[in-house]
Amino acid sequence: MIYLKELNKKNVTNSYVGWMNDLEVHQYTEQKYKKHTINDVLKFVEEKKKSKNEFLYGIFLKKNNEHIGNIKLGPINRMHKHADISYFIGNKKMWGRGYATKAIKKIISIAKKKNIKKLQAGCYEINKSSKKILLKNKFKLEGILKKQIVFKNKRYDSYLFGLVL
Repeated sequence: MIYLKELNKKNVTNSYVGWMNDLEVHQYTEQKYKKHTINDVLKFVEEKKKSKNEFLYGIFLKKNNEHIGNIKLGPINRMHKHADISYFIGNKKMWGRGYATKAIKKIISIAKKKNIKKLQAGCYEINKSSKKILLKNKFKLEGILKKQIVFKNKRYDSYLFGLVL
């Protein structure tokens, strides 16, 4: 169905930059506050490519190698062997098909190979899709930061999820 591949500058397309500027795609992330350019995205991908503690993967469809989203592992805390994950499906036609759930399963496997013992992810309380995806992957709600986020002029909680590997 899907595979993950570490991104490089060849993967930075107008579609990718378009996802980064799509307010519906990023309504529940902090990316919505920034105007992204091809140069910004190229720089970000190159920084992650050089990093030893952050790994940026594209989510690709096996049937046609179409890049439909991203998932990032890191930053990794090597001392305590834990890491953050963040993800999005940029191609809205691919929403609701289970691709983010499958991408997280694959990133869990990659994290284990990197000797990571715990993963964590956060989301806005109103991001029902992300909560569902994390719970499907056996993440547990570990904390709630009360009224941490402002979304459409209203305050919401921020949820912190964790998974011990």
